[in-house]
Amino acid sequence: MIRLGLIRHARTPWNLEKKIQGSTDIPLNPEGKEEAARWGKILISEPFDAILSSPLIRARETALILSDRMGIPLCVDKDLREQDFGDWEGLRINDIREKDPKAVEFQESRGWEFRPPGGESRNRVLERVTKAFERAVKNFENQYILVVTHQSVIKILIYDALKRTFGPDETPLVKDYFLHDLIWDGTLRIQEINRLQLN
Repeated sequence: MIRLGLIRHARTPWNLEKKIQGSTDIPLNPEGKEEAARWGKILISEPFDAILSSPLIRARETALILSDRMGIPLCVDKDLREQDFGDWEGLRINDIREKDPKAVEFQESRGWEFRPPGGESRNRVLERVTKAFERAVKNFENQYILVVTHQSVIKILIYDALKRTFGPDETPLVKDYFLHDLIWDGTLRIQEINRLQLN
């Protein structure tokens, strides 16, 4: 068993421009680096043993800053990367809706099979992130791990644990830039979502 504290990476230029990043490797902007440093001051009071990060540079930069501030080791797992949004990467969702509203509506109606053209389904993301946690439990048994990943990944994990469908009428649950506590013991269980605000 391991405890997991999930957070999203700090901000990038594309976050500010509301562009879909997905697998595109966008670094933090200067404000994002300052943001991560502030998070370190908040999170140092939490009893984390180590940090596990997505390999994408925006997550790794966030995790490196936190590792330095908190004085705990950092590991990277390729399977914690963001969902691949295919042809939609680099675009704004509002622009995609305006250009092809039926395509967006169709994908949103698919729930767990949501997959942008040329991209990756939510089910596929869940499969690979589960593999990352299976590896983590062997390396960090009974420890409390800070996981620096991406908003889509966090939503997928929490919605799976709560048996949500990703239906378009579901009330959103996961807030940006909060710490979410979960337990992995072969399956994922929620301790508390939106527990600690980082901003």
